[in-house]
Amino acid sequence: MNLELMAMRFLRWQKRCCIVVCERSPREWTCGKPDVLGVTQSRCLLEIEVKRSLSDFKADFTKRSRNRAVRELIGDKLPKQFWYLVPCELLKKVEPLVPDWAGLMRGPGRNEPQAVSVVKPAPTNPEHQRLTVRECCRLVLMVNNHALSNAERYAALTETFERGYSCWPNPDFQI
Repeated sequence: MNLELMAMRFLRWQKRCCIVVCERSPREWTCGKPDVLGVTQSRCLLEIEVKRSLSDFKADFTKRSRNRAVRELIGDKLPKQFWYLVPCELLKKVEPLVPDWAGLMRGPGRNEPQAVSVVKPAPTNPEHQRLTVRECCRLVLMVNNHALSNAERYAALTETFERGYSCWPNPDFQI
């Protein structure tokens, strides 16, 4: 199972987020595009950033929204809680590098249940600002458009297979 799906399940079932999305954000211009974003019933943002390698983790700090100076300027636009999610094998290397404003989660190891576990709890951002109703509506529209485009791709693929065609030998086939 992939880490993004595990993060989405964590936000939905353990943090009780009513909206959970992947690679979408209503505040993309200030906070970037998070891997997984959850919205609680009180319209607070919870964010999980998935990192699969040490270099990927270190490169994240060059992003504008992770820069300490920028965080001080836009603190109210940042999520209420933020976690990094790393594979089990990467945990020991990343643990000392996690900033004080972020939590840390690890993916499952071998022969473990397919769920994430919190290693370092995420502190609450005291300056966080709840989403406006307009931002929530924008996020729901993003999710709806994504679902619609996937349904259209699925319908086109199903139609192709019903005709007896296979898309794999045809390099010009587009979904």
